[in-house]
Amino acid sequence: MKTIDSYNVVKTDGILLNANENSHDLSDEIRSEIIEAIARINFNRYPDTDETELLEAYGKLNGLKSTQLLAGNGSDQMLGYLIGSFLGKGKKLCTLTPDFSMYDYYASSYEADVIRFQTAEDGSFSAEDFIAFAKENKADMILFSNPNNPTGFCASAEEIAKIAAAFRDIPVVIDEAYMDFSKEHSSVTLIDQYPSVYVTKTLSKAYGMAGIRIGFLISSEKNMEPLKKAFVPYALNSISMAAACVVLKHAGFFRNQIQDIVSERKRVYDILKDCPELHIRHSEANFLYGSTEKKQRMIEILAAKGITIRDYASSNHFRITIGTKAENDLMLSALKQFLEEL
Repeated sequence: MKTIDSYNVVKTDGILLNANENSHDLSDEIRSEIIEAIARINFNRYPDTDETELLEAYGKLNGLKSTQLLAGNGSDQMLGYLIGSFLGKGKKLCTLTPDFSMYDYYASSYEADVIRFQTAEDGSFSAEDFIAFAKENKADMILFSNPNNPTGFCASAEEIAKIAAAFRDIPVVIDEAYMDFSKEHSSVTLIDQYPSVYVTKTLSKAYGMAGIRIGFLISSEKNMEPLKKAFVPYALNSISMAAACVVLKHAGFFRNQIQDIVSERKRVYDILKDCPELHIRHSEANFLYGSTEKKQRMIEILAAKGITIRDYASSNHFRITIGTKAENDLMLSALKQFLEEL
């Protein structure tokens, strides 16, 4: 039996600032529209395996053709699909460290090796040094999150272009789960110029739809044609697709939410950035990454107030999702108690 790296799921009660979810729920109007859309579903029929309405809706919103798109059960499935399509036993996936642990999970399931380029403490890295590392180690696929999970660092499209230009013969996959919260441009803009580029997106974060698990894979029509043909039939159920189509009609609503989250991120960061005990890093995502030598005590104080954050075991690092203003105020109050105790 193959040895597969496990992935730990998160706590689901209390004030949850641990999973980078959108802490704002849907409006009553959007909920009503989703219920109406679900009521029209023919439940005795299989879902549209071509995902026609969903891909057209997402493509229209983002200036893409449906032939450039594929949707699956979260962007995780899209990432796993790419790894399974291009890698196998003895092949090498080159990523960053730290980065999203699901890359290791999927790579191990296909018996591929993972090589990791160490970033700076704030998540930043030199594109030139990364290229040299990947070439020296004979990488078969490039994959990393941008903005980075967990640091929140976001490389510019110009830096991504340098990497894509250096690796025209292997897939260069950019996981953009958090790009909606960043001021940087998406790597989708590089697809026409660099045929090796693939980008994944999700509705789980900025669109607050983690519960329906829908993610997208984006690349050139040439790249997507064989991937579409080989993709598992009926990957998405009719309910999730119907809900997603409604949500995509309300992009303006979510743009306003994103601005609120970015504003809260700045507020929380400005309060915490000068606390030497916490070492909070600047972020372009919907979370903040930090470290403290007294992490366990900090987590105990937060937990006593019903607040859960992401704890990176065997290190001093932690990650705090940006919640609602009320949630953030409670979290800041707990951290104030922690700092006063120190």
